[in-house]
Amino acid sequence: MVDQLRAQGLQDFFIQCLQDLYIAEKKLINCAAALSIAAFTEELQRALIAQSEEASLRVQRLDIIFDSMNQQVGKGNCDIIEILSEKAASIVKTVETGTALRDAAIIYAVQLIAHYKIASYGSLISLLAELDYPKAKMLLKDCLAEEKAADAYLTKIAVEFINPAAQSESG
Repeated sequence: MVDQLRAQGLQDFFIQCLQDLYIAEKKLINCAAALSIAAFTEELQRALIAQSEEASLRVQRLDIIFDSMNQQVGKGNCDIIEILSEKAASIVKTVETGTALRDAAIIYAVQLIAHYKIASYGSLISLLAELDYPKAKMLLKDCLAEEKAADAYLTKIAVEFINPAAQSESG
């Protein structure tokens, strides 16, 4: 009985965290699309559009998880994502449009959000070690792998193209 109560508490916590992640992904769909318009380089524009599309796929996966657990997706806010999104908007607004420096700022802002989601996916996967939802675990692992790949790609274009260009703008 005690184990069942603990599992129920853990499941409730898992669902609450999953809700936050769902909200974060929904927010990224619009955020990445808007930032793609603000981006200067075509490479970053394409990367952000791809991030928006991938976020839509992750939302679909999260919907499947909620359905498999007989849970409704709740409405609400994810405070962390709201703060990170505001920070992203603030950073981007302070940098001149049409510059590589602005693209560097956009990458920084998007990676703030991505790293929150990477940590969230990893934590939720570890919670599933105690809960019996193998399909959820598989889907979350797919989401985590996708997030890590997108983050790595943003780092690559920053290091190879954008950051050197931003440095030459200021030098």
